[in-house]
Amino acid sequence: MKRLKVDFEEIAICMEDQNRYDHDHYLDTQTGEVVTISGEVKRAVEDGDEEKLGNLPGWQKREAEIAEEILGESDRYVWIEDRPSYEGYNLMSEFADTVKDTGLREKLAIALDGKGAFRRFKDVLAYYPEEEKRWFSFKSQRMEEEITNWLNSIGIEPVKD
Repeated sequence: MKRLKVDFEEIAICMEDQNRYDHDHYLDTQTGEVVTISGEVKRAVEDGDEEKLGNLPGWQKREAEIAEEILGESDRYVWIEDRPSYEGYNLMSEFADTVKDTGLREKLAIALDGKGAFRRFKDVLAYYPEEEKRWFSFKSQRMEEEITNWLNSIGIEPVKD
């Protein structure tokens, strides 16, 4: 297994990105860097649109080079899959079950019922700073486990700072 320094927080942000309609995130398995490729650049590379590629601003030229590698089926870059929203919901539900304060546990159960559960859950916890802190720690630990398992599945042993 290859040892690689990675940024867990950045990978977690990518996994939780629910607005991926026009971009994708990849892990560079040589450097540990997370790269984001816009749909615009990816389409220009796929279409071989030399005019569009030639007119890209400097900061997007490197993005186009990486997109070419990815589309050329390079195994250097691995797509960071987005985490389904139900997994985030399940994590909140699991956390709510650990809350000792019966009143708060009931409020969280109500918050988790129906559309808008993510926002309501966070709003309820905002009134309970200690539990909110515990939630962030709980979520961070679970995400770290999930990311470690994913990295292991692609042959990478993560190294922390």
